[in-house]
Amino acid sequence: MNPDFSKNTIDTLAKRAAFMCSNPDCRILTVGPNSDPEKSTKIGEAAHIYGARIGSKRFIHTMTNPARAEITNSIWLCRNCHKLIDTDEHKYFANILFAWREKHEGYIASSLGNSTDLILYEEQNSILIDFNNYSPIIKRIIIDKPDGWEFRLTAELMRFLNDPLFRKLNDLKKGLYLKPLENINSDQAFNWIQERLAELTRISTPAVGLLDSLTKSWGEPGESGDLKEIHHVTKLIKEYLEHVIAFEERILFVNVPKEYEKAVHLLQNLIGSQAEKLSIIPLELDAVVSIIQNPQKENDTPTIIKKEIIFEIPDSWQKEFNRELNKLQNKQVYTTTSSSGCFTTLIVIIGIIMFLIF
Repeated sequence: MNPDFSKNTIDTLAKRAAFMCSNPDCRILTVGPNSDPEKSTKIGEAAHIYGARIGSKRFIHTMTNPARAEITNSIWLCRNCHKLIDTDEHKYFANILFAWREKHEGYIASSLGNSTDLILYEEQNSILIDFNNYSPIIKRIIIDKPDGWEFRLTAELMRFLNDPLFRKLNDLKKGLYLKPLENINSDQAFNWIQERLAELTRISTPAVGLLDSLTKSWGEPGESGDLKEIHHVTKLIKEYLEHVIAFEERILFVNVPKEYEKAVHLLQNLIGSQAEKLSIIPLELDAVVSIIQNPQKENDTPTIIKKEIIFEIPDSWQKEFNRELNKLQNKQVYTTTSSSGCFTTLIVIIGIIMFLIF
């Protein structure tokens, strides 16, 4: 699919703007009579907020062509203002243009003189309150609800909420920041490792439920998704990743007796490397939206796309971890009095199945 707007998108955008330039400092009419009584003169244009192609203004590589061609990524401007925003992209950056469009549509709604339209606009604004601190494109997806909006919204929410956390996980793995060390002595070391394994189990458990809830929030085939539930679950995924980071930090920033260093080292990045797999979800959802907006054939039967994200600890890790524990036991690093019972290694294998239905 090319990134250009469809005729239907352009017509809808122009009408939403009442054929007026959306620049609040301009607002000239962009359509009027022509000398030919059978024609009209139009000086308005549908401008891309994020550029359509490489080299165009405000272009971002992470955006898909279907997303670039959505009404969500558009603003109605006169020719002069269109040229203006593409002459100085640093002054007229994306957030400014999103704000222009939102303000202009509010102005048009208030000018209609229709009580119902005003009520609907106020209701829309009340919904958007929860998203005031989010990226403008998220708000536009909620307002415009393009085809596959549930998946587009989920992808953008997860990027906005989670990309900083995935970056922090990567920074942690590379050793790019420090925290105070927790000192663990010989009497505490064995129990400390047991506690971390129990914590690892607790952290792993919610993952399946979170992705299942996310799938349900998109709705059944033919039904609209649940905006509040999508928002709620994506925030829970953010909190989940925060717990993963806190766990990884505790494993990394600890000082244990030398005999326990290898066992602790084996625990490092164990759950973090698995949680990073969640970062593919926005890309998978982008692909789903592309299919929705570019169907290959007419088909009344809903399409089901099945994706799996598997959290697993390799057998090699279990064997190496067991060897290290046996070595510690043979050296009598810990005794039966320091243990609450038999030491059991943990294998985490979580199959997360995503059903993307449309």
